[in-house]
Amino acid sequence: MKRHSSSLSSSSPDAKIRKLHHPFIDGDCISELPDDLLRMILSKLSTEEAVMTILLSPLWMDLWKWRPHFVLDMKRILDKTPTRLWDKVSAQLASSMDKTFRKHRGNLESCTITSRCNDVTLQNWIRRATRVKHTKDLTLNYIHGHKRRYRGTHTVDMLPEIFSHPSLTSLSLSGYTLLRRRAFINCGNLKTLKLLNMFLFRVSTLRRVLAACSSLEVIVLEIVFLSGLGVLKIGNKNLKFLQVTFPDYVERIEVNAPCLDVLDIRDIKCESKNNFILTAPNIQFDRNYWETKHIWYELLVSDFHGMPRHGTLSVSVDITNPKEVKILKELLLMWTTYKMIELEILFKTNNASREEEGECFSDGIAHGKLWENATPFPNADFRVYKVWMYNFDGSSKEEFAFASRFVMQKTVMMKMMIETSSYPPMKKLEVEAAVAKLMELPKGNEELSIECF
Repeated sequence: MKRHSSSLSSSSPDAKIRKLHHPFIDGDCISELPDDLLRMILSKLSTEEAVMTILLSPLWMDLWKWRPHFVLDMKRILDKTPTRLWDKVSAQLASSMDKTFRKHRGNLESCTITSRCNDVTLQNWIRRATRVKHTKDLTLNYIHGHKRRYRGTHTVDMLPEIFSHPSLTSLSLSGYTLLRRRAFINCGNLKTLKLLNMFLFRVSTLRRVLAACSSLEVIVLEIVFLSGLGVLKIGNKNLKFLQVTFPDYVERIEVNAPCLDVLDIRDIKCESKNNFILTAPNIQFDRNYWETKHIWYELLVSDFHGMPRHGTLSVSVDITNPKEVKILKELLLMWTTYKMIELEILFKTNNASREEEGECFSDGIAHGKLWENATPFPNADFRVYKVWMYNFDGSSKEEFAFASRFVMQKTVMMKMMIETSSYPPMKKLEVEAAVAKLMELPKGNEELSIECF
């Protein structure tokens, strides 16, 4: 039987599999499919389903073992198991999953472990994923029996430097209680850190964890502190994206991030504007958002316990750059289920590199024509109460077209504020003339007011 396959080096996974000389069975049509198609099919399956493909064809007896993305997940079975039997069933599942993990061959792009296993087993899997498999993206989720967030988190005290392997660049932890920072010592390898549904006893623990991860570019924090006393300092010099959710009180937050382009505040509680210090040249953060009545307590409510989520998002973006527009769209789509309080946009002026970064947008819109169609941005459901625009250039067709979308769609519900006061007199007149044209456009919301400041 003739196999249809592209030429492969003798060291490739497929070549190694061929050396196993699995006999092809008459009528085994799967074995006649091209290797690229087989790999594509496997990539769409869960690890559990991929393992089961060995029943379909001898060729797949080993092909699943070379998948670059690996998932160990107890949730599907535990969801159908009485809670009283969870410990016993979890131990059985851990044993089975350990055998499956050991059969995998090659390195991993990503590894996701959703479990309720003991700390020894978990840490053995972490070390195997990082030191043996050279995993780049590691996600660890703990399964607990309480539906409400921040309840039943699992206390874990991991080995020192367990996340410090140079291959690991992205780490996500969910559902754990961290006692101290020792697992994060020397973690300059990490570029992305997500701590979700986490519980920490002290603010100082998080401060030390972030300081130990000196190369972070993306930080996502969703954390409850037993004690909010102390100063949380976030001083990562390479940080570009910061998202914070602190549903309980934090005494003081200081962010010093010279490269920060996106600040996404889902829920924080500080007593006044003087207790939230932001040093980030690319972000125009409205510190007057605090009032004497502590408006953050009233408006920045997260979606915990079924309440609506509100907040503010600050971004720095080159609106003519397709890649940056795509990122902005993805960020705004995260808010389509809820109304955002404030959106702050700082338009970048340095567009010299945009042509080198690509000519196409994900929606098939050519460079220079991003805003010529009438498609709602980011979609028809996104709503924000107030938009602040900084560094708006009245002579830029792209920026004017972008602002026009927000005026004519039902996107902005109350106010669009455009900064003009920072410009010299002649430029200020030019920008104010562009704002006057925006005011003449048909408004998606009759209550919308457009103002200069």
